Amino acid sequence: MPQVIAEIIPEVETLRLLTRRHAAEIMDCTPQHIDHLIESGDLDPVRIGPRGVRVTLRSLKRFIGQ
Repeated sequence: MPQVIAEIIPEVETLRLLTRRHAAEIMDCTPQHIDHLIESGDLDPVRIGPRGVRVTLRSLKRFIGQ
C-alpha cells in the first residue's frame, strides 16, 4: 500500500477486512468459533452481500489484546 495513503488515512491498516477462515487461522480456532464471537459481539462483522461476512482487523486485535 502506498505510504501516501497511510499518511492521509492513518487507520487504513486497522480497517482491513478478514474472512472468517483467515481470522480463524490467526486465532488457531475454527470459523464456527469466529461466528460465535461475532454473535456474542466480541468481533465486529462487516456484511458483504447477502451471505458474505468479514471481520475487521481492528476488532480482532482488540479481542486478542494487542
